[in-house]
Amino acid sequence: MKNLIGKHFVITGGTSGLGYAITNAVLKKGAYVTLLVRNIDKFNKTYYPYNAHLLNAQVCNLNSRAAIKKLCFKKEAIDGLIHSAGLGYFKSIDAHEENEMIETYEINLINFNILLKQLAPYFTKHPYIVGISSLAAFSTQVHSGHYAASKAALNQVLNTYRLEHPNYQVMLVNTGPIHTPFHAKADPTLKYTAQVDNIMLDPDKLAEEIINNMLKNKSEVNRPKWLHALLKLYQLAPRTIEKTFPALFNNKKE
Repeated sequence: MKNLIGKHFVITGGTSGLGYAITNAVLKKGAYVTLLVRNIDKFNKTYYPYNAHLLNAQVCNLNSRAAIKKLCFKKEAIDGLIHSAGLGYFKSIDAHEENEMIETYEINLINFNILLKQLAPYFTKHPYIVGISSLAAFSTQVHSGHYAASKAALNQVLNTYRLEHPNYQVMLVNTGPIHTPFHAKADPTLKYTAQVDNIMLDPDKLAEEIINNMLKNKSEVNRPKWLHALLKLYQLAPRTIEKTFPALFNNKKE
């Protein structure tokens, strides 16, 4: 399999969860990696088992547009950007606090676009652009409206970006639930986690698959495949299916 020796990747969300696993997968293939981190102490305490000498970090709070606009790589070219940072709150539309709504759309969508624009001058001629999205973008579920909407919008942005930049390798990754800390913040009760524990994806295996597909110039990865197939069927008659099988769309309910 192709390696990434000498390439430079910028990764968000790289200190935990899937982003951490992706960072290890990229380092394992020999790339230089710059993590954008909010908490430098957390980064310094995080163990990276592969080629840690190729890893560095820039402090950047992705909640802050001003911080993103200050990012500078001087003469460092960027061969790839992987946006793994993301969040959501499994609450009803009415239950979302204003700051939770704003945070969801800023991290998952708006500030990613600002980051993309800020880093674009540093991109090489054929950069990899990878966005970690969600299969939630393909369905309507109780208590995931804002999260799903932000991910659906991210998908539209990156699919459009691919058409606007045919020389870029843009890849979307839509995943189901993963064994990561994401769920503890999205649903502190962990009820949803308990319901889907048996189908949760392993972040390390998924990360390897993501990087391997990126190197094959794939435009989209959907995992698990069976869940994506079911959601494609759902899209043929979504309102009818929602009425016929309501329990399927209430599994995030408090």
